[in-house]
Amino acid sequence: MSSVSSDRDEPAPFLLQLFYRTGSFHTPEDFSSHTLPSHVSVYTGQDCTLHQLALELAALKPSAIPTPAVGTRLAFQLVCPDLRNSNGISHAPPRYAVKDLGSIVLGGHGPGADHDAGLSDTSLDDQKTLADARFVVGDFISCAVLPPLADGSVAPVPTTKREPIPGARDGRPSWRGDSSARNGGFGRGGHRGGRSGWKEGAGGRIPTGEWRRGERLPEGPEGRLREKSNW
Repeated sequence: MSSVSSDRDEPAPFLLQLFYRTGSFHTPEDFSSHTLPSHVSVYTGQDCTLHQLALELAALKPSAIPTPAVGTRLAFQLVCPDLRNSNGISHAPPRYAVKDLGSIVLGGHGPGADHDAGLSDTSLDDQKTLADARFVVGDFISCAVLPPLADGSVAPVPTTKREPIPGARDGRPSWRGDSSARNGGFGRGGHRGGRSGWKEGAGGRIPTGEWRRGERLPEGPEGRLREKSNW
């Protein structure tokens, strides 16, 4: 019974989409297209490391790795929906933000492997996990495959324009779920509060907004109450 219980406690694997590109990262706009860039699908868990992702890419898509592979840098980014810049329109293409995760060099440390300005040592990056990156199921991982330079040295990590992930993941459009904000701070009928106001109807002017039986109607534009009402 204990073994069965321990198996149930283990987190279930999930399907990760690992995107790859030779020479540079995909741009955030590439993920907004109806056709996603080149990628492989990997069943993995939150304890998956960058080193393991590199092995998965090499196994599932050998042609993505140069031959010989020694000295090739694999740089990784987290790609997630940019909710902060979402406009709330359902038919609009999604927007994405990216965050650098680190890089590893295949075959050990060649010239240039330990001189990444602003990045931690590559020997530490290969043990970074998806959990360390705050990966959420549904996010993407992007990999830039960087072959060695002409002189045999390891290629530097490419730089990309990106949005910070914390704000992008936690942000929400200020008007979502708030009808008054959608109308520039005004509710139904174009007046603050959302209940007062009048509009033209088949039988003359009728009050706008939400009203209940027995409630007193507001004064109309002519200063008179709507006495002829079934409410």
